[in-house]
Amino acid sequence: MFNPSAENEPFHKEDAIIEIDLHEVIAKLKKHHRLILNFVYVCVGVAFLYSLIARPVYKSTARILVENKAPRITKVDDQVFTDYEDRANYYNSQIEVLKSRSVGQLAYDALGGYQPWGSLRGRGRDSGKLSKDERIGRLLKHIKVSPVRMTQIIEISAEDVDSVLAAEIVNNWVNAYIVFSSMDQLIQRKSELETEIDQNLKYVKEKHPIIQGLRSEIEAIDAKIKGERQKSFNASVKVLDSGQVAKSPVRPKLVFNLVLALFLGGFSGVAFVFLLENIDQSIKNPSDIENFLHMPCLAAVPPYQPEKDAKDSFPVALVSAKDSRSILAERFRSLRTGIIYSNPDLSKKVLLVTSAGPSEGKTTSAVNLATAFAKFEGRVILVEGDLRKPALHTVFNKPCENGLTELLASEHMDFRKYTKDTGVANLDFISCGAIALNPAELLGSKKLGLLIEELSKHYDRIIFDAPPVLAATDAVVLSTKVDAAILVCKAGLTHRQAAIRSAKLVHSVHARILGSVLNMAKLEDSKEYAYYNYYLQNAQKV
Repeated sequence: MFNPSAENEPFHKEDAIIEIDLHEVIAKLKKHHRLILNFVYVCVGVAFLYSLIARPVYKSTARILVENKAPRITKVDDQVFTDYEDRANYYNSQIEVLKSRSVGQLAYDALGGYQPWGSLRGRGRDSGKLSKDERIGRLLKHIKVSPVRMTQIIEISAEDVDSVLAAEIVNNWVNAYIVFSSMDQLIQRKSELETEIDQNLKYVKEKHPIIQGLRSEIEAIDAKIKGERQKSFNASVKVLDSGQVAKSPVRPKLVFNLVLALFLGGFSGVAFVFLLENIDQSIKNPSDIENFLHMPCLAAVPPYQPEKDAKDSFPVALVSAKDSRSILAERFRSLRTGIIYSNPDLSKKVLLVTSAGPSEGKTTSAVNLATAFAKFEGRVILVEGDLRKPALHTVFNKPCENGLTELLASEHMDFRKYTKDTGVANLDFISCGAIALNPAELLGSKKLGLLIEELSKHYDRIIFDAPPVLAATDAVVLSTKVDAAILVCKAGLTHRQAAIRSAKLVHSVHARILGSVLNMAKLEDSKEYAYYNYYLQNAQKV
């Protein structure tokens, strides 16, 4: 129960240490399991559809050994130095050369052109409109150069929708790198001549002697490059493995995509559920009351579900009187027991039941709690403490007139003239009476204190159905007249900050709050609910 020594301490954000309850987490996931499944279905469906319409992509890989001269050893003042750093720089430079557009252009020329492809079948850009530079750029995107760790070996991979072409691309890429490494000066000169031709064509025609001379020089360079390529004299590069034609595509992989989508959908769904739960600032379960309000949840009361063959209808407030075998009635009996044994040394004879706002079930809780006390603990009287919007008289189908307002205004305050029969054994109630113009003054008057003293002589329990705390000051004023207050919260409706504010207001006048009752709690998945149903079903068989 509530720690009496700390019950009136103010709330601080730094004190709100929230413990993770595994059962609570599982309950949240069960609550939103359909939402999580929808995420999974969507992700798996998209992955399956993509796997069907995506183009199969094949990969071919070649491996080369880039050798450099042995490290140079230098001895200075009996200290030995090597040029390993220069070797590393050389190796890294060769990797960048393999990724360069210059090597790509040589490979492109050796291939006789390149036809770009789209990722989806029948949905690629019209490659006929692409320039040579754009085609080379597309080709570079499908080349991957990877160094093999702790070696001088480099892997070059090419991807294409044509498995044969993928092997041709990677092999031509290796050859282009060898040619570039051997004849970079020739290649640079060829590039300069091509640029010069482009500039001269702006002023002269193709058959002009200047153009013809430049073309002849380019042909001579091409012949030299071809000859050097055939010699393959570059001993610093050795081809370890040539690119082979792949037998199966590297993507899409249907099984892999489906498994990945399954995990991604599940993770996304769970993340979205917790996002929704965090956005929702309402009190939803007993742990919210304990974590945020710093008070015990005295009872979690589920929605009332009458039996299918039930013929009589009655207000939910009368469930404890009309259907005592229901789980709702059992919860209020548990609440009664908790109140009795919360502090055996202090008899909490006068109780106040309130809530943060309207429509949160305070009247229902007050009547059911009073009924539970009346059935097992002597005489009980319910007092209408809401002098603005009374509700008790509608529950018991009695007139509102001649109630608390008239009683407090009378000279002798003979409460017997104002009590009404509820139809429940040992339970009486006092209605509101005429709507008061100054309810807070009446509830805070000395006369009310005298009335409570008089009622205590004839009743074992006095329960006030108070107005909402945040609606007016009435409930706060009335809380100073009673032994303890109970704050009712409605699951999914009572805002967390509203409940915290209500508790602060009651504590501010040094009134005592026993704890909270969670109304309309969802208990279908809880073990306690299952145990009670099992007990009830077996009890009916006996």
